[in-house]
Amino acid sequence: MKDNRDSKLIGKVRTRVAPSPTGDPHVGTAFQALLDFVFAHRYEGTFILRIEDTDRKRFVDESEDVIFEALEWLNLNPDESPKVGGEYGPYRQSERLNTYKKYAKQLVAEGKAYYCFCSSERLEKMRQDQQAQKKPPMYDRNCRNLTQEEVDRRLASGEKAVIRMKIPDNKEIIVHDLLRGEVKFDSNIVDDQVILKSDGYPTYHLAVVVDDHLMEITHMKRGEEWLSSAPKHVLLYEYFGWQMPLMIHTPTLRNPDRSKLSKRKGNTSLWYYREQGYIKEALLNFLALLVWKHPITNNEIFTKEEMMESFEWEQMNITGPIFDIVKLQWLNGMWIRKKSLEDLLIDIKDWATWVSVVGKEKQEEAKKVLSWIEKDPDFFQKALALTHERLKIISEIPELLSFYYVDKLTYDREDLLQKHEAQDIARILGEVKNRLEKLESWTQETWEATIRKCADDFSFKHKDLFMCMRSAITARKATPPLFEVMNVLGKEESFKRVDDAINFLNN
Repeated sequence: MKDNRDSKLIGKVRTRVAPSPTGDPHVGTAFQALLDFVFAHRYEGTFILRIEDTDRKRFVDESEDVIFEALEWLNLNPDESPKVGGEYGPYRQSERLNTYKKYAKQLVAEGKAYYCFCSSERLEKMRQDQQAQKKPPMYDRNCRNLTQEEVDRRLASGEKAVIRMKIPDNKEIIVHDLLRGEVKFDSNIVDDQVILKSDGYPTYHLAVVVDDHLMEITHMKRGEEWLSSAPKHVLLYEYFGWQMPLMIHTPTLRNPDRSKLSKRKGNTSLWYYREQGYIKEALLNFLALLVWKHPITNNEIFTKEEMMESFEWEQMNITGPIFDIVKLQWLNGMWIRKKSLEDLLIDIKDWATWVSVVGKEKQEEAKKVLSWIEKDPDFFQKALALTHERLKIISEIPELLSFYYVDKLTYDREDLLQKHEAQDIARILGEVKNRLEKLESWTQETWEATIRKCADDFSFKHKDLFMCMRSAITARKATPPLFEVMNVLGKEESFKRVDDAINFLNN
């Protein structure tokens, strides 16, 4: 295949994903990480994980470890991170506070930012007044023109203050976005943003600009919800005299009703999809398809390695992508069928092991599957083989295979009878069993011919007798081919179940 990469970018691309440790990993983080990973590795560049943990109110213990685990599970391992290190660290924002403070004070010294002493009570009243007047809530610049003497005095007295950036008046701010082209903003509707809080922690706006510059990020990609903040970042790059990375604002993931994907209307936790049994190849494929189609093959099913051969930002579709769980389930089934039984069994073991420890809904089912595998892995694989083509998500396995593992089936009388009398069904089942036991050649042809002959001898419809047999051996209306099921169970267990069904009918 012809190499259509931009040779100027090879080895120079540096991308980053920067999640906040606030709970379970979000599918949006996986979406963003996939795009950053693929683009960086397409150009033999560097993919970075940075932890944005400066929002201490939302910080959740152990969430950072969960982020590492999520990327490892998806095989989106970063080249630099708090875990693996790197020459541009530290990679946790909470460990970079002195750096942010230094640059914030630099802006103050240069007249591009200022100290603000306004109390939370004053700011709240100001917002309420603006809302009452139907004005957009913006800081009224009350502290913007304080004298240096007053600022020094108030700071020396221990008064708490934040640092705000100065937004110029009457300026057109142009944001260059690789997906959207030029996006223009009027500075008069851009707020004097807080960039350093009174506790010494930066806001996102200062931290992202400083970190992306110092870590030499070449392509700054984030969700389109941050586009409205982009003019502040453009100004900060101008204020510092730094070259700005290329900006890409990816479209927001949406529910089928086109509302923003959120916990209130769906499942946003990556762990939910892992617990349900969506395999990582399918999940990554699905996330890519939300915004990108393979430009060469046009195939919907592709690996991330195949994506790396062709992916460019400009190819992305910026129309709000719909997170369609039906499409994801279809894609997951397709990926399951692409796998060999051996590879699928590895995925099932991984799923059952993980869910049995940390699962919220499927923990008991996962433990059951683990016990089946440990008891007789060969039997489990034979049973799995018959379900391989029907399986859509791994968490269906406990239900689909449970009839193989019960000591005594629970029968539905109507399913067994098929609108016949109980004594007639009991008699014909006994005769089928006797004839099958006498077969010298146990093949699909001889087995099926025997049952059909028995149906004819008893003046039964073939379909009815096969359904009675299916119910007797599985207690289900729908299963894999019955002959194959009996082969997995073995003759002894199959005939025992026929006897059980006869006893059930006689009693």
